[in-house]
Amino acid sequence: MPNIHRNEFPNSVVLTIVALVLFLPLLHAQDSSNPQNLADPGIRDASRFDPKRPLDRELQTNVVSPFTLVAVGDCIISRPLSQYARQPDFASVLKPLRKGDATYGNIETSILDIREFKGFPYTGPDDVPLIADPSVARDLATMGFDLLSRSNNHALDWGLEGMRETSHWLDQAGLVHAGTGEDRGLARAAHYYESKKGRIALVSMASTFPPASDALSSHGGAPGRPGINALTLKKTTIVPASAMAELVHLVHTLYPSYKEPLDPQAPKSGAKAANPSKLSLFGNEFELGDTLSYRYEMDPIDLSEILHNIRQGKQHSDFLIATIHSHEPATSTAPKPATDFADTPAPFLRDLARAAIDSGADAFITTGIHHLGPIEVYKGRPIFYGLGDFFWSDIQEPMPADIHQLSRQTLANAFANPDRATDADLTNAINAESFAGEPPFQSIVTESRYDQGRLAELRLYPVDLGYGMKLTESGIPRVASAAKALEILKRLQSISAPYGTKIEIESVPQFNYVGIIRP
Repeated sequence: MPNIHRNEFPNSVVLTIVALVLFLPLLHAQDSSNPQNLADPGIRDASRFDPKRPLDRELQTNVVSPFTLVAVGDCIISRPLSQYARQPDFASVLKPLRKGDATYGNIETSILDIREFKGFPYTGPDDVPLIADPSVARDLATMGFDLLSRSNNHALDWGLEGMRETSHWLDQAGLVHAGTGEDRGLARAAHYYESKKGRIALVSMASTFPPASDALSSHGGAPGRPGINALTLKKTTIVPASAMAELVHLVHTLYPSYKEPLDPQAPKSGAKAANPSKLSLFGNEFELGDTLSYRYEMDPIDLSEILHNIRQGKQHSDFLIATIHSHEPATSTAPKPATDFADTPAPFLRDLARAAIDSGADAFITTGIHHLGPIEVYKGRPIFYGLGDFFWSDIQEPMPADIHQLSRQTLANAFANPDRATDADLTNAINAESFAGEPPFQSIVTESRYDQGRLAELRLYPVDLGYGMKLTESGIPRVASAAKALEILKRLQSISAPYGTKIEIESVPQFNYVGIIRP
């Protein structure tokens, strides 16, 4: 059977082979207790360097102690919200943001003035183009944000024009942002926030992104391309024998001339394998295994360049935050509706997070899964495998015509007169298919306190985004009730324990309960 889609990396054969030789140990490492630092070029001749300026010193954390990093997850925000700070529960959530020496979030929307906008919406195959009013940028600064990651699957919802206008409004508000650029070098580069405690760097990347949204470098006569800092993944779906048999049957039905490969265990006999160990179908790679799961292999060129920028960013700063926007689960049993929120990060994320810290990162943050993930402390540095949502704005207007057109059946199933359905009606129906339930509306504010360059204490403040409330009220963070705060923290305790993380739960004023990690 012909391979319908060849998932090959667009690099020369020589570069790929060289990179695989250099970086394969990370991609397939089974023992991650001491992963190789692939961004360290290694010193060939120490006499080439000034002994009073050792290279390893440049990777030290050098912020003034004590230093506090406050980090939250996805900011899907479409309008100013700081006016709600008159409400005590929202005001309490904003206090840590404003007290932090550096406050971070992932801005997952385009910020533009639709009345003057010269670009166009670009609807993805499984998503809607998100949009925010220009006043949102300054509002985020008012709420206490300093740094925003932008490398995600919504960065180019409104094309390059939308990406550039978002940069304009964030720059005007004085917010440092990273992860997009006019070419790959600029998208990969660290950007810097000059805080009172030191220079803070941010490197933002994404492993989940629409086609052609990744930035490119120039090559020969071909120019580069604006876009995001992309980490390309090769995905393989591991399936049990019963599922592989069904796939083989499907292949025989669709491609009668297909011949199974010989059984690798009995090549001399010429016997055919009952189930092939590998199969390509519809652009997807399948591999025989015990249970359903996914394996992701990081593109070695992307990985090398990203780790290079983390190392350089740390050499040029006192503290570095590395972030990734990733939707890739280790397992998935019910993709729609999203009632199964997997707690196990894909193994490549753990390898990547540890390599980033070995390369100089002081914190590694994952966004994009829209629910909370485990927390790990590695070499005195926090790794967050999912910070959930901090803002979840269901007010999205205007919605492009193709969204309504592509959703005709969804609207027809929900409404007797679907042509009368509004943007809000459509948003409600779409979210019911993919984001039903409490998990997207349960979150935390994280407060990492560093002393002498190492994590001294990590505080987790439970947050409730108001699931089921009216659109103008839901999606706004507020202090979780005592019962919900305990639910959030106990779940974090459970899913973080396999990573050796102990979370203590204590009662505190204003937040009812707080989770505390004391490494």
